[in-house]
Amino acid sequence: MTYSTDSTVGMTTAETANTEQDTMASFYRRSHFWGRTTLLVLIIMCFAPPLYMSFVLDAHPGWGVIATGLVGYASFIGIMWVLEPITYYPTLGVAGTYLAFLTGNIANMCLPCSSAAQKAVNAEPGSKKAEVAGVFGIAVASLANIVVLLIMVIGGTYLITLIPPYIEGAFNFVLPAIFGAVLGQFAYKTPQYGVAALIIGMIILFSPIFSLIKIALCVALTITAVLFMEKKKGNI
Repeated sequence: MTYSTDSTVGMTTAETANTEQDTMASFYRRSHFWGRTTLLVLIIMCFAPPLYMSFVLDAHPGWGVIATGLVGYASFIGIMWVLEPITYYPTLGVAGTYLAFLTGNIANMCLPCSSAAQKAVNAEPGSKKAEVAGVFGIAVASLANIVVLLIMVIGGTYLITLIPPYIEGAFNFVLPAIFGAVLGQFAYKTPQYGVAALIIGMIILFSPIFSLIKIALCVALTITAVLFMEKKKGNI
């Protein structure tokens, strides 16, 4: 009888695991489908106005000007096109990555909200639970962002005129404060990694290195340092 009961429990556990795998596989398929579809629609919508102005209204500035602007912009921000998806994916997950890159404001809205949602449900970073919780965090943040944007678009110009100059100057510290809060949240669990990341970041920040590669170099060196410490602990 005991053997039969254990077998039943084992089958139930296996069936539950298979059900969870099937559910997550379906979740990923739908995420890829709707993520790619919505991003493709967004790309078309972004190209529609300049194409209309260039070829319908005959206001094309010339391919030389466009190429110059593209090269100048890409030389400044191009590294982020590759670095951001790689850097943010472990926290955002599949669906969260699509949603975050669709709505924007990843560093100062989507990423902190995703991390806060994962922490609220005590989800282990990188787990399936964390991925699903992060999606809800990003979705709610995106909806709140749309509401705030509507209010600001309607009455934002007037509100800005009421803000004293010394408060406007404080806006420059918002993004560093958010990055610091995110660092503190994750460094709290593994302080040694947070200290290592902070030291590496400060060294690179004040080093005479080409600014285009500073972020990529900081990420690469931090990952290398963490892997080295994990190897010394015998975890790798």
